[in-house]
Amino acid sequence: MKSNQKLGRIVGILLVLVIAVGVPSLSLRGLSGLDTSDPNYLQLLYENALNTRYAVVLDILSSTIWLAIVLLLFKRIKEYDIKLALAILSIWLINFGIVIYGDISTLSLLELAQHYALETGFPADVLMTLGDLKIEDYYGSHFLALISYATATFLFYYFLLKSKYIPAWLAIWGMLAMTLVFSASWANIFKLDVSFYFYSQNGIHLILFMGWLLFKGFATPEVIKDHTNN
Repeated sequence: MKSNQKLGRIVGILLVLVIAVGVPSLSLRGLSGLDTSDPNYLQLLYENALNTRYAVVLDILSSTIWLAIVLLLFKRIKEYDIKLALAILSIWLINFGIVIYGDISTLSLLELAQHYALETGFPADVLMTLGDLKIEDYYGSHFLALISYATATFLFYYFLLKSKYIPAWLAIWGMLAMTLVFSASWANIFKLDVSFYFYSQNGIHLILFMGWLLFKGFATPEVIKDHTNN
C-alpha cells in the first residue's frame, strides 16, 4: 500500500515539473499569435531568439520528464497488460521524436530570421517564404505531437481506470479530456477553428490529477491481482 502511495506521489512531483517547464516553454517560444503577414515578423523572431532557444530546451525537458513517467510506470502497466504497456511506450517514443523534430524546425526558423535581420545577402522575399513554410512545419508537428500525446495518455488513463489506481471519475475525466485534445488537434490540422475550451479541459484535469497524486498517491491495484491470476 505504502509503495503505491509513494509511486503515485513521485509521479505527482514529476507532473509538477512538467507544468513548471512546459508552461514557460509555450510562452517563451514566441510563435503563438505571430502575424506572418507582417513584413518584419522575421525581425521580431530574431529579436526574440534567445527566449525561443530557452523554450526549445524547456520543451525537450518537459517531453523527457513525460517519457520518464512512462518508463517509471511501465512495469506496473505490463503487470496488467503487456500489449497495453508496449503500446503506451511506443506512442510516447513517437511523440518524443515528433517533439524533437518540431524543435529542430524552430531552430532552423531562427537561422532564417538571423539571415533576414542581418541582411546577409539572401533575398528577403525568399527568406519570408521559407519562414512561412517553417512555421507551418512547426505547427504541423505541434498538433501531431498533441495527437500522439492524447492517444498515449488516453490509454494510460484507461489503465488507471481498470486497475483502480485512482478513482473512476478522475480516470474517465482524463479520458474525455484526451478525446477533446485529440479531436481539436485533428481539426487544427485541417485548418478548422477550434475553441480553446477543447484544450483547457486537459489543463484543469491535469492540475487536479497532479494534486490527487501528491496527497493520495496510487491506491492498491486489486484489479491487477485479479487480472494476472486469470
